[in-house]
Amino acid sequence: MALQSHVSHGLRFRWINGQCFEFRFPNGKTLLTDPFFRWDGPQDQPIYDMSIKEGFSADDLEGADYVFLNHTHGDHILNLQEVYDRFHSTVITHSATAMEIAKAFDIPLTSIYPVDFDSTCYFDGFRMDFYHGTHHAQKATLTQRLEKKDLWYVGERKMQVSTYGSIFNMNFLLTTDAGFRIAFIGGNNDGMLQRLHGNTPNLIIRNKMQSSKHLEGVADNWAQFLEECQAPLMVPMHYETWLNTRPGFAEDIYHKMNEIMEQKGMIGRVASMERTKWYSLDLSITPVAE
Repeated sequence: MALQSHVSHGLRFRWINGQCFEFRFPNGKTLLTDPFFRWDGPQDQPIYDMSIKEGFSADDLEGADYVFLNHTHGDHILNLQEVYDRFHSTVITHSATAMEIAKAFDIPLTSIYPVDFDSTCYFDGFRMDFYHGTHHAQKATLTQRLEKKDLWYVGERKMQVSTYGSIFNMNFLLTTDAGFRIAFIGGNNDGMLQRLHGNTPNLIIRNKMQSSKHLEGVADNWAQFLEECQAPLMVPMHYETWLNTRPGFAEDIYHKMNEIMEQKGMIGRVASMERTKWYSLDLSITPVAE
């Protein structure tokens, strides 16, 4: 008798770029996070090294019924306009940035969904619990940010909302109707390990512990976080600069992280994802060949 695996399909998802993920739920609804994938300006600008080079656009998305903004820096909102114009999405953002988002992108107020820290909201096919987050440390003051007109290359009208990205960072724990749990964590830890205690997610999507400029101890820091949260799977995000400028560096980090977890006897593993490629998050029972 042939060995047969039994699979319960949770959802499909893909990493596009930065903190931009596209989720498709079993009922067909879609969620897009932090829409930044393409920079159409001069290639000598730093943000070019954070973009997809093969010309990804909103036309390549399957859907965006909902758009979530972890925060509003340019590398999280740069392509929001074209996404909204195509899908007329419901834009989920912190309440303090809601009006600035509506003004900067000409989005109808009824398409803005303001949320706050430590709140739970229910959507079609999933729910989201929102938690306080903080951005990695930055030295520039508000005045300096506003005076630097090319910051994040978002244009004059979006400068105000882009500066809020340093203050209002918001993480979430997403739970599908079938009970699959995904934690989305950007910036600093900021108590997320304590919040997840007793409610371990099936998957953690985690930003770097520090900026892309910090290259020492990356694997150890990521592995320590995964060990402490005790989640079975983690997908790293916002390391696109390494892919574009340091070929092979990210792959070495993943390999080292999994080696660390195996040596410690931990079940958690890091899953590297190819940008724009679809993956499936499932629960399976697989017979063991004797």
